[in-house]
Amino acid sequence: MTATISRRVWLITGAGGGFGRSLVRQLLERGECVAAADRSLELLAALPSSEDGCLFPVAIDLTDPLMIQAGVAAVIDRFGRIDVLVNNAGLGHGGPLEEVSLTDIRRLFDVNIIGMMLITQAVLPVMRAAGGGRIINLSSDSGVIGFPFQGLYTATKHAVEGFSDSLYQEVAPFGIHVSVIQPCGMFKTAMPANAIAHARSALKPDSPYADRVLRMASALSAAWETARDPAEVAQAILDVADADAPPIRRRVGAPDRTGLLALRQQMSHDDLVRFIYRLTAEPTPPPLPKVRGDGGWLVVRTLREAGITHAFTIVGGHNYQIVNACREEGLCVIDARNEMHAAHMADAFARLARRPALLTIDAAPGLVNAVAGIEVAYEAQVPMIVVSAQGSLAGRDIGVMQAIDQLRLVRPITKWQRTCFETRRLPEYTAAAIRHATTGRPGPTFLDFPLEVMQATIDVETVPQPRHYRVTRGPLADPDLLRQVIEMLRKARRPLIIAGSGVWWAHGEAELVRFVQTTGIPVLTRNLARGIIPDDHPLAAGFYPSPAALADAFLVIGTRLDWTIGYGRPPLFSPDAPVAQIDLHPESIGKTRPIEIGIVADAAQALRQLNAMVSATGPWAMDAEWPALAHGSIAAMRQQTAAAAQLSIRDQRPIHSIELMQALAECLPREAIKVVDGGYSAAFAIQYLDAYVPSGVLWVGSTGHLGVGLGFAIGAKLARPDAPVVAIMGDGAFGLCGMEFDTAVRHQLPIVVVVANDAGWGETRDGQRRRWGDAAIVGTALNPTRYDELARALGGHGEYVTRLDELAPAIRRAFAAGKPALINVITDPEQRSSAVSGLPWIVE
Repeated sequence: MTATISRRVWLITGAGGGFGRSLVRQLLERGECVAAADRSLELLAALPSSEDGCLFPVAIDLTDPLMIQAGVAAVIDRFGRIDVLVNNAGLGHGGPLEEVSLTDIRRLFDVNIIGMMLITQAVLPVMRAAGGGRIINLSSDSGVIGFPFQGLYTATKHAVEGFSDSLYQEVAPFGIHVSVIQPCGMFKTAMPANAIAHARSALKPDSPYADRVLRMASALSAAWETARDPAEVAQAILDVADADAPPIRRRVGAPDRTGLLALRQQMSHDDLVRFIYRLTAEPTPPPLPKVRGDGGWLVVRTLREAGITHAFTIVGGHNYQIVNACREEGLCVIDARNEMHAAHMADAFARLARRPALLTIDAAPGLVNAVAGIEVAYEAQVPMIVVSAQGSLAGRDIGVMQAIDQLRLVRPITKWQRTCFETRRLPEYTAAAIRHATTGRPGPTFLDFPLEVMQATIDVETVPQPRHYRVTRGPLADPDLLRQVIEMLRKARRPLIIAGSGVWWAHGEAELVRFVQTTGIPVLTRNLARGIIPDDHPLAAGFYPSPAALADAFLVIGTRLDWTIGYGRPPLFSPDAPVAQIDLHPESIGKTRPIEIGIVADAAQALRQLNAMVSATGPWAMDAEWPALAHGSIAAMRQQTAAAAQLSIRDQRPIHSIELMQALAECLPREAIKVVDGGYSAAFAIQYLDAYVPSGVLWVGSTGHLGVGLGFAIGAKLARPDAPVVAIMGDGAFGLCGMEFDTAVRHQLPIVVVVANDAGWGETRDGQRRRWGDAAIVGTALNPTRYDELARALGGHGEYVTRLDELAPAIRRAFAAGKPALINVITDPEQRSSAVSGLPWIVE
């Protein structure tokens, strides 16, 4: 009979001894329910008794799949659920690989990893049905560091590490947390003692490894006598299970051994081997070969150590070594169909992941193709590391293939650009590229080098590796000036906050939310800040700056006053309204209009300081109706745009793009990332689609560049794999990037693309018509192409929509397809709107 209980239910394998027994004891003392499992009930006889029925001993042999299923079923029958699974069962082993039997190999893998996977497989449906759970797997430092004569044991613990990482990504969307506990060093349990005894007894008398194995066994036996208490590991398991946000990994044990895991990627191979030999009582390490690496590897190693995980590319003869090093160092390599879109992918990935990606392209023509994408990132102030080789030094000035002055080409569109002429200095130059890209106001940086520098190999131990070369926090604001800001806002009747991407890059979203909610001042969020305050929040003033015309005081933080916001000038901004501007970049403050209070500071730091000050201020003069008026401007703007398009008299016309965006707003998932691209498609999408998560409506920015849609969607999906990603674009914009749909298919990225197909460059065609009439329309017509059929031909899912009532079902099918999908929506080629031309702060 299933019991109804309110306490957590734990299932612990290997509970008869060691860490498991210690954990069971602590859990029973806390009053939690424990299903204690081991391969036989006899092994569980030493567990403490439990009079309240909280302890349920159950026999589960992890080498027997049927016994696993029956054991899990018995636990469910007893307690009704399993909240925490602790995969603690394991066997130890020591001895030379030459002398390991096939039986030993199978036994260790059956228990240490296969059994772990099978019992996890049996428990997962129970946790999913309950809406969550915690899985804690026991590994060891052997899962990361290889010790002599532990090859078999180390192999199984490597498997536990990889299995746990993969499982974490697989089940996290169901509320199931996966963590790994890494006991480091010796703990006083039976497993290491048995492994030491087995190594001694199984050793062949004439083994060439005999002296070393016996010496190591004696050293380990002595260490076991003073080994650490297994209760430390049990406590670490409890800490992880109790945490609101459990860590993926928790190390516990001797400081030198736990530190060794962190040092694994920082110390040289020689130093690591020597350190291990000291730990294992080996007198002298084996002869160590010199490790050599080429220039490409030196660059990529530095990037990886800086946290860069993704590389976007088209592979060519000038970046072979870079791409190969990405493969060796574990970076995710996404190969595009055009270098421009590889740059767009890197751009969008950086925007949403909040860290730069690598763009590596071939020399000369490859770089020329990428220029448009780099320029978009530069204008939007997005960090990107661009790396390219150049023609050989030997062929300089005599006509070597693909040789141009690359630095001169990229100088106007990058923050920093250099050529490195010495292989040994590549890490130094790469670190400089990272520092310039990510500190201060972010942006793309460019590094190139002659082919000889990239292809040369060098003893890596002679190459200095950069450390601690960039700041991690921006500057504080002047407190006196911040007090002036608060006083200015406090006296205003209709104050408005305008927050931009600087808040996002500074990780200041929580501080912005706190400031807005504390003061009650409405906020207009722009670019990457859009969605930090969801657009349906009562203090959200949207993206289009129409409420600015009604405001009488402004706090502008982390954003430029450019054309998209009327430069901060009339008619959008009152010339008499005081403006406080906070920016990292001093030259941007007061650039387009007079500024009453200018503050150079990091956006998050300034907001943190403002939040500390704001409660000490006096009463606020803000009109009670002002927040509702500012928030209502979103709906008012939409109504005005719809009225200008005369939607009410269009019953017999094909779908207008405004109607398409209105319908998408109703049927897209709330958590979706909506990438917008095109002329009217982008203008209408920005107006009618709400952002409910940070960067929830992703737009190219002030460049107005078309053709970013698919590249941005791919980058967004890689940065936020669990979020639905939708690219919304016109057919003209799709034609500029459509073959990147193939990239999404090849890399199995299930994005959804919605094409508003009006068979032309709609906004431009409308502009021609407004100026000179229908007879002047030239060069703006396209075919009503079946882009949905193209999507299917490329291996994706395609939908064809001609009526609005077909859209929502098509969207549902597209998301359910589990692969890249395209919805081809036929829109009115005669549609007209003053959505852009009618805005007084925009000049076409």
